[in-house]
Amino acid sequence: MSINSKVAVRTVERPPERSRKKQAVAAAVIDLGDYTESPLGGTESSSSWAADATDPSTSSAWDSSHCKHFSERRIDGQPLSVRMARRLSECEWVDGIYAVGCNVPTSVMRNHQMVLEPISLPPCHLVERLSAVVDRTDAEWIVYVPANRPFVDAGLIDGLIAKAARTSNCDYVGYNSDKAGPSRMLHLGLAGEVVHADALRRLRRNADRLAPCCSIAECMQHAPGDYRLKFVPVPRELDRADLRFAVEDESDWDDLQLLCESVSDVDASWMQVKQLVEANEPLRSSMKSRNG
Repeated sequence: MSINSKVAVRTVERPPERSRKKQAVAAAVIDLGDYTESPLGGTESSSSWAADATDPSTSSAWDSSHCKHFSERRIDGQPLSVRMARRLSECEWVDGIYAVGCNVPTSVMRNHQMVLEPISLPPCHLVERLSAVVDRTDAEWIVYVPANRPFVDAGLIDGLIAKAARTSNCDYVGYNSDKAGPSRMLHLGLAGEVVHADALRRLRRNADRLAPCCSIAECMQHAPGDYRLKFVPVPRELDRADLRFAVEDESDWDDLQLLCESVSDVDASWMQVKQLVEANEPLRSSMKSRNG
C-alpha cells in the first residue's frame, strides 16, 4: 500500500504571544506506563514482546500497557517517545517536557536524557506519576500525553491550554467528539488532556481509592470530590470514525511507518497527516474497522 498525495503547508493557530505564560504555564508529560512486569518477567520493555500488547479496554493494568510496548520502538531512527518530545517542543505554551514511568529501565532513561527530563518511580497510579512532575515544576497546568501518540499536534495542545487559561474555576480541559464523546480521542491520538496542578494534588490524596483509568477525565469523574471538567469540540475535520493515529497494536505501527514514509517532516501538522489518510481508502477503512 502506498500513499500519493500533496500535503498542505503547515498552518497552525497559536495563542497570542502577549498572553503566553502570563495566563498559564504548562509542563508536558509523556507517560511511559509501568515497566514493573513484562510477559517475559523482569522489567525490560522491548520490541521482542511488543506484539503481545493487550487491548486497553480489557487490560487490568493501572494504565494502558501499549504505551511501554511501543514508546521505545524506533521510527526514522529515534524512539517514538523522543519523536513525541520533539513535536511537543513546538508548543507555545509548554515550558518543560517530562517523561515519567514506573521502574523505567536504565536504557530507556538514557534514551530520554538528551531531549527531556525522565522520571522513574515505584509502581503507582497514573495520577501519582503526573503529580511527580507537579512536585518538580511551578507549572500551573499539566499536559498529559500517553507515549503512543507519534503525531501529537502542537497546535491542538496549545488550543487546550489557551482554553484552560481563559476558563475560570476549571480543573480540566480536553477535546470531545460531538458524535462519539471524549472516548474517540483515545484512538484519534493527536492531542492530550490538560489538568490543573491543584486538581492533580487533590487526586493524589485519593490515589489508593482510584480505579485503573485510561484518561484523566475518567479518573476525575469517578474520584471522590467535585472536579470541574471542560470539554471542547475537536476540529470538525477530525470528528470522524475513520481516523486513528494512536499506536495500540501492530496494525497501528504499520500505519505509522507508512505515514512517516510519506511525510518527511517530523513536525507535520494534523492537517497534513489527515490529508494523507483521506487519499488512501484502504487505510481509512482499516482505521475505521479498528476503531470499532
